Order: sequence, then structure tokens, then C-alpha cells
Amino acid sequence: MAHPQERRLQLRGLYVFKQLPMEAACAAMQLPKTTGNRWKRDAAEQGDDWDFARSAVALGDDNFKQLSQRLLQDYLVVHQSVIDQLKTNDKLTAEQRVTMLASLSDSFNKSIAAFRKIAPEINSYAIALDVVQRLTTFAQGRYPQHVPAILEMLEPFGAELAKAYG
Repeated sequence: MAHPQERRLQLRGLYVFKQLPMEAACAAMQLPKTTGNRWKRDAAEQGDDWDFARSAVALGDDNFKQLSQRLLQDYLVVHQSVIDQLKTNDKLTAEQRVTMLASLSDSFNKSIAAFRKIAPEINSYAIALDVVQRLTTFAQGRYPQHVPAILEMLEPFGAELAKAYG
């Protein structure tokens, strides 16, 4: 039986935007799963990859952003605890310290690279905050007479940064 294009678009919407599994999306529309899979395959052959679109929607989802921020925070807590261990544990040999530090450094670089890919807004926000900090330091060193004006602007500007990146 031929289905109108509108039904295909509805199924695509349930799968891509509502993030329903294909089986649930088909059930909601009272379609056999085989029909849904065929429509998805046909769309992919015409350049409309539903899985790619679904992933793009998930990456833009606020829940995903919050999850990635929590993961970064959790990683940083663990990272700091290892640093604290390196500083305080007298029983570690020099070789163990070097190994831990090398492993921690590698882990940090890989984690940050991954977070830049999955949550580029976190990286952008970090860069924005770094620029503000550098501007403040620069003003203190070169133009101390302007520091009160800069400080007066920083708090409301920080709120603007949070809206844009946070």
C-alpha cells in the first residue's frame, strides 16, 4: 500500500526529533517496522540520512550539553584528586609519580580534545573567560587608571557571556 509523503515525514519526525526507537515510532504510527526501516533506507539513498540527522539533534539537545558539562566536571574532580595524591602520598616512588603524571597528562589531553568535539560551547566559554582574564591583567599592568571602569563592566558582561556560552 502506498503511503503519502506526509506519513514518511511524520515517522522521520518521531525518529529524528522525538528520538524514538524505530520500533516505537512505527508503533505510534501503526506501521510495520519493516516499512519504517525501508522508508529510512530509501531516504538515505536519496541523501537524507535519518541517523545522521538524529545524531545532530541529540548533539544540540540541552540534556546532552548538561551531561557533557557534568562529565567534564566529574573528570576534573578525579583529575584534581590524582594531583592531590601526587602531592601528599609520600609512599609513591619517583617512578610511580612520573608514570602517574604522564598518564594523567595523556588522559587530560584526550579528555579535553573529546569535550571540544562533543561540546564546543564549553571550549568557547573557556576561551571567552580566558580573554576576559587576560584583558583584566593587561589593564592592571598597562592602564591601571582604567581598571575601575573595566571591573564595573565585568560583572554584567560575565552575565552576557553566560547567556552566550553557558
